[in-house]
Amino acid sequence: SAGSAGSAGSGNGKKAGGLAAALARDVEHMSLTRRNTSKKFDVSQLEDSGLCESGAGTPRGYSRAGNPLVDYAKSLRASRDVAEFAPRSIEEATFLGSSYDAAAGHGEREGPFWAPVSPSPGSLRANFLSEGVIRSLPKPLEPAERERAIREKAQTPTFELVRKVNKYKSLVNESSSQGQELRRQLLSGAVVVIICAGYSGKRFIYEKAKELGVRLIVIDGPDNWSQVLVEEGVIEQFVALNMSNPPAVFNEALKLVQGIDADIGGIDGICTFWEVAVPLVARLTESLGLPGNSAQSIDCARDKYQTRAKLKEANLPTPSNFMIASDEDLPKAEEVVGFPAVLKPVNGAASLGVVRVNTTSELAAKYKEVCSILETCSTTDVHGFHQSDKPKDEDPLVKGIMLEQYLDGDEVDIDVILSDGKVTYAKVTDNLPTHEPWFNETGACTPSILPVAVQRELEEMSVKMCKALGLSSGVMHVEMKYTTNNGPQLIEVNARMGGGPVRDMNLAVWGVDFVEEQLMACVGLPATPPIPSKPIKCLGQYSVNARKSGTIGPEFPAILEKLRQMPDVVCVDELVKPGDLAVGLGDGMPTWLADIIVEKPTAEEAVAYVQQLEAGLEQPIH
Repeated sequence: SAGSAGSAGSGNGKKAGGLAAALARDVEHMSLTRRNTSKKFDVSQLEDSGLCESGAGTPRGYSRAGNPLVDYAKSLRASRDVAEFAPRSIEEATFLGSSYDAAAGHGEREGPFWAPVSPSPGSLRANFLSEGVIRSLPKPLEPAERERAIREKAQTPTFELVRKVNKYKSLVNESSSQGQELRRQLLSGAVVVIICAGYSGKRFIYEKAKELGVRLIVIDGPDNWSQVLVEEGVIEQFVALNMSNPPAVFNEALKLVQGIDADIGGIDGICTFWEVAVPLVARLTESLGLPGNSAQSIDCARDKYQTRAKLKEANLPTPSNFMIASDEDLPKAEEVVGFPAVLKPVNGAASLGVVRVNTTSELAAKYKEVCSILETCSTTDVHGFHQSDKPKDEDPLVKGIMLEQYLDGDEVDIDVILSDGKVTYAKVTDNLPTHEPWFNETGACTPSILPVAVQRELEEMSVKMCKALGLSSGVMHVEMKYTTNNGPQLIEVNARMGGGPVRDMNLAVWGVDFVEEQLMACVGLPATPPIPSKPIKCLGQYSVNARKSGTIGPEFPAILEKLRQMPDVVCVDELVKPGDLAVGLGDGMPTWLADIIVEKPTAEEAVAYVQQLEAGLEQPIH
């Protein structure tokens, strides 16, 4: 990655202990202060220059622009990788508050601090990054241009600090507890700009950054919920970015970051934990010569069709596929791919529009159905229940559909950390069989119960695929299948930390915090966490699918509360509310009702127990 402080390495514990002791002595006589430590960013300078809205005199619960605060919407589909998107309406976007309690260990929070306010006169387009903005971004820099930007960039405060401890370079790069403590010292005080905070359930990320001593400045829509984190002391400052004019967003964001960089005496990195903002962040980092993956690699990872082409170029396994522009392409797609096959949007999320097809007639019917889904539904309304609420000019998330060879076998997630092009963490989480034809996820367990040789093969292949796309730095969430005849096959690469329980499950089982490691990577420090030789605990997770269609009954919260009291239940998340409409498997893409996580002495026991709880769970659907 650009500007990495050093490559990952290992060392013996005795040597590490000696280095740590020597460092402890030296720190007493060494100044580890940063040149930006004493400087506090003053947003009023950007307000005075007209680059962002003034916040003078705005009441609590309102934005600097004077509007009620807004929040991103979370997909109604529950998966291990939660999707979040711009809401359908400004009423739906209203942010209810900021006094949160952790919801059963998932890092998602609930509970209003302010009473609901009347709908904002603000704009959805001004507040939420759209695919229109992503399509308007400048082309990625060529490799030579990117290298020039890195060479011309003045050293960040973090790199100046790393130079001060150069004699401990081996410890800085070491995958040990001593090395991790030194990296935390170097990370503390770093100034990181967050582009788009995501939905309010991500506040645990920013609380973790605060705990690590990282100073965050968030850039997001004028009415975004995250500005409450300033008065709570979680982030240092919030800067508004109007996103209503897609072609102007990149240049406006770049001006804001440059202004912050100049005012504070040097930022250390730019980061995001929201999928849609990843391409924008990649262009900002490479334009400014800061650490991060190339924009070209990010674009390739986000487009499933481009991903397949890159894997084919690298002679890595990839299922046969064909891009469909219209129904006239269906015969050729069938000829190239054959049956069984899967229709899928090239840049969708939450499995929206993904469906299995087995015959020519099914292909024609399902293609028409998927096109309808993409026109009438959204990732926040997968069943089209709220079509009347959908803005007529809503920018569609999905722009293309491809037909791909159907993959049988076990589906898995591989969470990967790359540091300076080297893999420093790769662990498999098993997914339970999905509900076809819609591929709805049902559950997972970690650590994996697959044979060790299969796990190694999946881990090694996932890393090869990330590198084939050009990815070299940070946390990745890779979804694959281990097929019966062809071994590991890719579903998709997500060039960012997985959502939902992914972070918490990896932290609980392997002691590795993806938030911490992504922050390390974004400032150019080695992301080389110490990893235990054996799992710390064993977890089983289940996403409860609706067995039939109807309306959720009022007794559902009490049923889930009773489930929470069962032995070895870690958490139960309620994903629907009484009165919500649910779709059963027999009627279409099923609705997730709840998410359950349990802990047992072994992964096999955890899976069996969570399946038993799901089978006995009453579903009050009327």
